[in-house]
Amino acid sequence: MFIVDAKGLVCPKPVIMAKNALKEHDEITIEVDNPTSRENLEKMAVVMKLDHETKESGNFYAITLRKTEDAQNSEDNHEEYIIVISSEFAGTGDTQLGSALMKSFIYTVTEAEKLPKTMIFYNGGVKLTTEGSPVLEDLSKLQAAGVEILSCGTCLNFYGLTEKLKVGSVTNMYVIFEKQQKAAKIIRP
Repeated sequence: MFIVDAKGLVCPKPVIMAKNALKEHDEITIEVDNPTSRENLEKMAVVMKLDHETKESGNFYAITLRKTEDAQNSEDNHEEYIIVISSEFAGTGDTQLGSALMKSFIYTVTEAEKLPKTMIFYNGGVKLTTEGSPVLEDLSKLQAAGVEILSCGTCLNFYGLTEKLKVGSVTNMYVIFEKQQKAAKIIRP
């Protein structure tokens, strides 16, 4: 059996590591050391229709995941989708937490089996595509993989960031509307 050591790692890394290991193995055991990772892996197993078993030993958890016939017959066949980001923070509330969540969200997108067709940034979201952004490396990776990265020109101008755009290209509200209107699915963190 293939063992994945994800101890010391936090969301979303253990889930991504498990999904990657399952691409090459029908059965894996992933080891984690926090209840949140355990819960996320168990939820992933249910969504992916995997058999799963969790063993607990002190503060460590070993979650065994096995592919089933249902899991193999329900391979991910998502429609095209786009991601629309209107803030440099994910969610509302604490900005430090929101910044960490956004960074984690964008990293998770880089690890997705099916990448979005387009990522649109407007309002405060344009700060993520400009100089000094903590997610430039991940956005550059997505762009290199063929994801279209668009930032609202009016928004860049408003924040004084037009000359600081580092990834993607400038667009306008008409294109932003049109892309959303035609999208099969829109994700907003």
